[in-house]
Amino acid sequence: MNNQINIAEILIVNGAGVFCLLYLAGTRLSNKLGKRVGEYLFNCMIAISIVALLLEMLSFCIDGIPGKTVCVAQYVSNAILFPATTLMGYLWCLFVEFKISHNVKKIRRTAWMLALPVAVAYALMVLNCLCKIGLLFSISSDNVYTRGRFGLYSYVILAFYYLYSIIVVYLAKHKGSKIHFFPVYTYVLPCVMGTVIQGLHYGVAAGWFSVAIALMLVEMQLQKEESFVDELSGLYNRKYLEFYYKQMQMKKYAQVFGIMMDINLFKKINDTYGHTAGDDAIRTVGRLLSGWVDVSDTVIRFAGDEFIIFCTNRDEQGVMDLISDIRKRLTEYNRTAKKPYELSFAIGYAEYSPEYASLDEFLHDMDQKMYEDKEVFRKQCR
Repeated sequence: MNNQINIAEILIVNGAGVFCLLYLAGTRLSNKLGKRVGEYLFNCMIAISIVALLLEMLSFCIDGIPGKTVCVAQYVSNAILFPATTLMGYLWCLFVEFKISHNVKKIRRTAWMLALPVAVAYALMVLNCLCKIGLLFSISSDNVYTRGRFGLYSYVILAFYYLYSIIVVYLAKHKGSKIHFFPVYTYVLPCVMGTVIQGLHYGVAAGWFSVAIALMLVEMQLQKEESFVDELSGLYNRKYLEFYYKQMQMKKYAQVFGIMMDINLFKKINDTYGHTAGDDAIRTVGRLLSGWVDVSDTVIRFAGDEFIIFCTNRDEQGVMDLISDIRKRLTEYNRTAKKPYELSFAIGYAEYSPEYASLDEFLHDMDQKMYEDKEVFRKQCR
């Protein structure tokens, strides 16, 4: 066995990491988290980390023990561990992209763009194991593990993914995205520290344990964010609306327009097709609006079938263009969606002014404009 390895330390550290992640997974399962894309990606990261921690313990424990079975176990465990490192970075970037845009189509495009390093990692691993040429690692005749000449590949790609995620968040904030609670550094910094320590000192179990700690810290941040998210629509909720209004009062934004939207004939959808269809309509609106606005726009489910979009990077003409674009896209959606009901909005907007004495006054102005639009819709239905 390699005398650099401290088995007791590895078992304690990795065992603690597995315990933390199992507790985290159990908590998320009990809260029924995992239905949305971002939650699915995060759950995948938890699962991969648990497997990696267990395989790392196995690899260290059997290092240097003779036997064909041990040799196979060494190759299999390390063949899974090496690509898993790049896969975690890849999933983290997709998670970041989704938390910013909430746009599934955009995530799919990003997934293809960022997948090449992971594909290369798996290709190198297959070549390494089939040909036993020691590109990433080698196992000696007495089953001692040794890093290969391309063993740092996964660390370099991981650094690329971390840097990418930081740049994406920075650019989103620069464009006006309201990422008040996004935990990019909460995840990246512990992971970088653990990866560097384990990369420099073989036999120290710091890499995957640091990932476990980072995931726990991210979960704490996500729980804070979840309190601002409406469960049905996936949009921000009324509580976040109040938080956002305080940001406006503090003059965080030079110019803010508020667009209030109400689903026309929503009661008829509920009465005709049932509340399940009504819930489906709310979920659909949340998904559509998230994909139709810019990152600088903030979409909120205000109450029931009412939604608000705050725009901080548009002038009045830009707001009118957005409203027109939403109407056009909704018409196209109704044409192709094959739903038993059609969606349409009554829409009104107003510009925020410091002269508003309260949030209710700002909402009232938006509501008045929306009511006028709804009256036009009612007259057309007669």
